[in-house]
Amino acid sequence: MADSCIQCGAELGVPPAFCHICGTIQPFRPELSLFAVVGLPASFDLDAQSLRERVLDLQKMLHPDRFAHADATKRRYSLEWSTRLNEALAILRDPLKRADYLLRAQGVDALGEQVKVADPALLMSQMMYRERLEDLLAAKDLQGLEALRTEVTAAGDKAIEKLGIFLKTLPCSQSAAAGAVLRELQFLDKLEDEIDRGEESLQNL
Repeated sequence: MADSCIQCGAELGVPPAFCHICGTIQPFRPELSLFAVVGLPASFDLDAQSLRERVLDLQKMLHPDRFAHADATKRRYSLEWSTRLNEALAILRDPLKRADYLLRAQGVDALGEQVKVADPALLMSQMMYRERLEDLLAAKDLQGLEALRTEVTAAGDKAIEKLGIFLKTLPCSQSAAAGAVLRELQFLDKLEDEIDRGEESLQNL
């Protein structure tokens, strides 16, 4: 059964934040997925810029400042929708967080502390990357750090492409494989952050 407006009873569109007939803000529903909050189908294939523009448009309509003189209930609805929109943007625009969110939605916690990396090739790759980073930092080699960053970024892009294949159809039928790639991407993201900090520290010497 379709959702209906609390004021006029009209069928709500997506996202169900406003009634397109009478303009009434609707109660926030915690069970809505982040995709439903922004009015999009669940998918790994998202354009980050389009998502940002969509969320900003919704924020303009739902921002608490617009309801400063409304009754307490509508102010609460506005705050709840705005908070969830911020969360949706922060998670869905990031490929790592978006993939993790999609896998968690089907009960797969690929990044949990209890999950151990068992792939020997990945473990060896991680060790070699870290050794290279340590050597470059010790040598104060900024050019080498930039080359390493380029390599790590390319590896991350490749991992994102793999996730796109695994998560093209939802729920994911190869969740274990997708989880392994997600852990690889998490490592690469953290490594790139370490490279950034290393470059910054060397530049400030």
